[in-house]
Amino acid sequence: MKRAVVQILSSGPRARRTRWVVLLLPYLLCAQTNTVRVEFDNGSRPTPIGVFARQGVLYASLTDIATALSITTFESQGARKLELKGTTYRLVATAGNSFVTIIGQTGKRSIFQLQNEVVNAAGTNFVPLVSFLPLFRIALGCPATYDAEKEVLRLSPTSAVKGYDFTTLKLEVKSNGMLIRIPTVRTLHEFESWLKQDGWLYVTIADAKADIEAINKIKPIGLVKKIVAIQSPTSVQLTFKISGKIASSEIIKDESSNDILISLRTPGSEEKLLLEKKQREVQTDLENQRKRWELDVIVLDAGHGGRDYGALGVTKVKEKDVTLGITLQLGKLLEKNLKGVKVVYTRKDDSFIELHRRGQIANEADGKLFISIHCNSLRKKPSPTSGFEVYLLRPGRTEDAIEIAERENAVIELEEGYEQRYQKLTEENFILVAMAQSAHVKASEYFADIAQQELEENTNIQNRGVKQAGFLVLVGASMPNVLVETAYLSNRDDERYLKSESGQHKIAEALFKAIKKYKEEYQKLLLEGRDVGENIR
Repeated sequence: MKRAVVQILSSGPRARRTRWVVLLLPYLLCAQTNTVRVEFDNGSRPTPIGVFARQGVLYASLTDIATALSITTFESQGARKLELKGTTYRLVATAGNSFVTIIGQTGKRSIFQLQNEVVNAAGTNFVPLVSFLPLFRIALGCPATYDAEKEVLRLSPTSAVKGYDFTTLKLEVKSNGMLIRIPTVRTLHEFESWLKQDGWLYVTIADAKADIEAINKIKPIGLVKKIVAIQSPTSVQLTFKISGKIASSEIIKDESSNDILISLRTPGSEEKLLLEKKQREVQTDLENQRKRWELDVIVLDAGHGGRDYGALGVTKVKEKDVTLGITLQLGKLLEKNLKGVKVVYTRKDDSFIELHRRGQIANEADGKLFISIHCNSLRKKPSPTSGFEVYLLRPGRTEDAIEIAERENAVIELEEGYEQRYQKLTEENFILVAMAQSAHVKASEYFADIAQQELEENTNIQNRGVKQAGFLVLVGASMPNVLVETAYLSNRDDERYLKSESGQHKIAEALFKAIKKYKEEYQKLLLEGRDVGENIR
C-alpha cells in the first residue's frame, strides 16, 4: 500500500530524473523563447513582447505588456511579485501562484485564477497569455484578443477607456408593479438578481462596464426609492431600495434586443397573505441556517507528534515541537480575543494522532475552519531554499508540491493497519474527494489568500505563495481548510526563526489576524445570505 499512496499523490519523475529536469529547464526556456507582435486598433506603432511556450502553454512577459501599454510596474524580488498599476486598478502577479490579485482604488481586492501558475524567468514574471486575456480589459482597461495563427496580440486601449456596456437605466411604472430596463450595447450573458426581505434588490452583471456616475444620478420613481451603482474589476453591482410588498422579481434578457429586463410584481390580496406566511417561513429558515453556519468552531492541527518527529532541521530541531508551539500560541490568541469562538485542538501535547483521526476530530466538533500547521524541509541540509507556503487540497501541480505532500503523507506508515484504511484512495477517488469539498473551495481560497498576506506583512519569512497538493490530513475535514508550511527547517535562518519563541509568536499572530479578518467577512456575508469568497472569480 505504501507504493500505491506514493503513486497516487506523485505522478512526477523520481529524484534523479528531477535533477536532470532542473538542469535542462533554463536551456529549454531559452530554446523556446520568442516574441509576438502587439497591434493597436488606434493606429499606434506595433511593438513586440517576449513569450515562450512550455507544455503547450504560451507565456508572455508582464514587463513587456506593461511597456506596450505604458503602465507603471513595481517589482519585489524577494517575494517574486510584479505589480502593474493601471488607471483604475492595480494588478499583482506572484511567481509560482495561479491567483492574480486585482486591487481597486478603495483598496478592495478581487482574485482571478489563471489556468496555469505565473512563471519567473529572465528576471521577470511571465503569465499564461490566453487565460490572462480577460484581465487586459478587467484590470488594465484594454480589451485584447490573440491570433495564434498570426502570432498577433491585438489591443484596443481607446475604446476600453471611453466605452461602456451601458450608461443608463429606464424605470417604467406598470399597473402590476415595475419594469427596470438596462439598455446594453452588446449581449451580456451572465447576470443575476436577488431581492432581500428588507426591500433591497441586488443585481450583479458579470464582465460588464457601466457609466457609474451617470447611473447614480438617475432619479428614482415608483417602487424604486434609491439607486446605487458600483463598478468592480469583474462586474457591475446595481442596488435598488424598493418600497412596498413585492410578490416576485425576475431578471431576463430581452429577446428583441441586448437589453436586460428586471420585473417587479406587486401582490394581490390573496397573494399578500401567502407572501406573509412564506416570508415568516423563510425568515425562520434563514435564522436556523445562520446559526448552523456561524463561524463558532475553529480547529487547529499541530502537524506530527509523538513517535512522528516530522522533519528535522539543520541543528536537529523537530518539526513536531515547532508546530505544537505555534498552534498553542495561536489558540491562546483566539481564545482571548475572539468571543463566542470555540478552539478545538487535534493535539495539545506531544502525542501521536493518526491522519484520518485529525479530520474526524474536526468533523465531530462541527468545525467551520481547519488549519493544519507544518514546517517544510528539503533532504539536503543546509539548503538556501526558504519561505512559507499555504496549501489547498487538490492534486499537486508542481514537482515540489507533490514531493512535499508525499513527505507529509508518509506518516501513515506509522499507523497500525494503514494498508486497509487507505487502500481505496486511488487516484480517481482522490480527485472525487477533492471535488466533494467543492462547496468549501472558495472559502478555502479566500482564507489562504488572507493568510499569505498576513504572514508576509507580519513575519520576516519569504512568501512562496498559495499552492495546491494532495495532503491526506485535509481529505477528511468537511469544512474550509488549508495547510500552512510555515518555513524551511533545512534553511539555517528559517530554522533559527522557527525555533525561537518570538518567531513562533509572530507566525501565530499573523495567522490570528488572518482568522479574524476572515471571520469578519464570513459573518458579514452570512448575514447577507451570500457565500464567503463568492466575489472571487
